[in-house]
Amino acid sequence: MQRNHCLFAAVAASIVTCLTHAGFVGLQSEKTVVGGKNVWRVYAKFSSPNDVLLSCSGLQGMDGTGWNDVDGFNGTWAPQYTFDATLDSFVTIGGEACPFCFENTTVADEAWGALGFQQPGIPNGAGWFNANPENLQGKADAVTLRTLIGQWVYPGDELFNPNSPLTVSYNQGLGTPTQFAQGTFIFFPSPGAIAVFGCAAVTPRRRRRC
Repeated sequence: MQRNHCLFAAVAASIVTCLTHAGFVGLQSEKTVVGGKNVWRVYAKFSSPNDVLLSCSGLQGMDGTGWNDVDGFNGTWAPQYTFDATLDSFVTIGGEACPFCFENTTVADEAWGALGFQQPGIPNGAGWFNANPENLQGKADAVTLRTLIGQWVYPGDELFNPNSPLTVSYNQGLGTPTQFAQGTFIFFPSPGAIAVFGCAAVTPRRRRRC
C-alpha cells in the first residue's frame, strides 16, 4: 500500500500525518448558511479525475430526526425527489438532485430496512450506491476531483457534531478493480470553509464486471 501524508485542514490550520491511498483522499465537508439554515455538503475527494465512486456504507449517528426536507414526501433521502437542491436533505453518488430526475441511479442499500430512503433519519450502518455504475455517475469532477455524497440541512442551532467512519468503494472506470477505503464523516463547523477529514484505509481489491 502506498503511504504518504494527507492534510487535515481545521479552523486552527493544524496538520496531522496519516495514511492514504493514491486514489481516495478523504471525505470533504463544506458548510454554508442558507435562509438561516445550516447546509452541509459532503464529498468524496480523490486524487485523479479517473476515479469513480461506486458506493458509501456504514454511516453512524445520523438516525435522528429534524433534518430539513423539501421533497413533498414528508422526508426522503432520495435525490430523485428533491424539489429544492439548496435546502433539501438527500444522499447521492454524484449526479443531480432534482424533482423526478430518475437519471440519477442512486439507491439505498439493504441496511436502510424496508422503508429504504423514505424515513426521517439514516439508520445506523446504512449506505447508498449507484445501481448502474456503467453510467459513471460517481466519476470525480475534472477540476475539483470530488464527488458529492450528500447534503444535510438542519433548520436551527447546531446541536450535534457527527463523527463516523464511512466506507467507500470506487474504481477507475469500466472493467477496473473495485477498491475499498475508509474516511471520517464529520460536519465542519465554519461557514464557507472546506476541510478534508479522515484518510483512506485500503482493503483488499476485488474485480467487478462494470
